[in-house]
Amino acid sequence: MDYSKNLYLDMFNMMNENKNRSFIFDRSHLGEAVYAPLYRKYSGDYVFEIEKSFTSLLKDRINLIVLVADAEEVFKRDDGLSFYKNTEEVKIEIDAFIRAYSMSSIERKIMIDVTSLSKEEVLKKVIKFLEE
Repeated sequence: MDYSKNLYLDMFNMMNENKNRSFIFDRSHLGEAVYAPLYRKYSGDYVFEIEKSFTSLLKDRINLIVLVADAEEVFKRDDGLSFYKNTEEVKIEIDAFIRAYSMSSIERKIMIDVTSLSKEEVLKKVIKFLEE
């Protein structure tokens, strides 16, 4: 856990030191809140405290974009391969990402359900969000 904690502290420190830049988050730090309790057997909610300590400093320069899909859709890869053994595991992870998204203190955030969207439609939603 110390490695992950230092990683996310470094990430937020880097953003704070680069005052003239905007940042877009993927699900990286939320992933710790999701995967730590599921697979590493410790709470990853500490990332919300780290995030909160920096969001007031970075308020206007930080965006969070989370893409989710129906658990069944996750298995529909072009190559027919999947990292998952069953849809229940995927559903648990998706639900955990929805929880983590709601716990995030980042004000400029969007969650997009990509289940029935094309790549182009997703891109349009993201661009529109960033332009607002």
